[in-house]
Amino acid sequence: MKKVLVSNIMMLKEKDRFDKAIRDLEYDPVWAAPDQFLSEQECLDLVGEIDGWLAGDDRITASVLEAALPRLKVIAKWGTGIDSIDLEAAKRLGVEVKNSPAAFANAVAEVAIHYMLSLSRNLVEIDRAVRTGAWPKPQGIELTGRTLGMIGFGAIGQRIAELTTAFGMDVIFFDPFQKDAKQLLGKDAHPVSLDEIAERADIICLACSYNTDNHHIVNDEFLHKVRPSTMIVNVARGPLVDQAALVSALKGKRIAGAGLDVFETEPLDKNDALTTFENVVLGSHNANNGRAAVEYVHQNTLNNLHKVLG
Repeated sequence: MKKVLVSNIMMLKEKDRFDKAIRDLEYDPVWAAPDQFLSEQECLDLVGEIDGWLAGDDRITASVLEAALPRLKVIAKWGTGIDSIDLEAAKRLGVEVKNSPAAFANAVAEVAIHYMLSLSRNLVEIDRAVRTGAWPKPQGIELTGRTLGMIGFGAIGQRIAELTTAFGMDVIFFDPFQKDAKQLLGKDAHPVSLDEIAERADIICLACSYNTDNHHIVNDEFLHKVRPSTMIVNVARGPLVDQAALVSALKGKRIAGAGLDVFETEPLDKNDALTTFENVVLGSHNANNGRAAVEYVHQNTLNNLHKVLG
């Protein structure tokens, strides 16, 4: 019987359910026990005798892939992001890599809107204060008439833009793979340079995939170009933002606030400097966790595995 390694935390949370689903496909599941994802060494300790892999954000390097041969035929990644897999090595070694592109467009876009509303209207700050018996009334800003600057304009970025357009926002975007204007609910979203995003946007939202080319795309230089009224929202990947530079910008009041679902190191340490700012709203890398999206990805990930292993 073919063996399948399961290391994504979403299926691990429902182990009994997916143990049965995998056995129904006539595979023998091998259950990993990652904290969040498997390190390279943890991967090396588990591969070699598996034919398929239901992977999470595991560090699947060229060394891991080489150690997994000759048996490993497919990595079915749970979710959309495949930046933790050495795709070049996988292609060279003949290991298929499959994911679920665009699956989380609605789920992530809705959470991005939450960060924008919470920051612009001080909603989380008010909530914290009311719980202590206070009754604050800080003045916020409306999204209507503001400019959203998207970094990344794939399925998630475009859905975020659609929703903000409904609020009456104007949309500009930076994406090397999307160079034409897009019409959203009767308004045009315009492609611009990264510098123009920094200089023009009232809210800057990251929704791009992560790779070595865009590591720290929001860095100290970028943050020195934004206005003090600008807010940063990241619902993509933590390493897109230089966290130390972001903290420096917050301390210097060079930005108005940040909504962060992802971080350079996860989970975020309870003593991290980001936890000290009232104008920062924190998440737990959970923006994609909508019920409909999750159920679709569960099934699609199993389908991707089965299509290759047979």
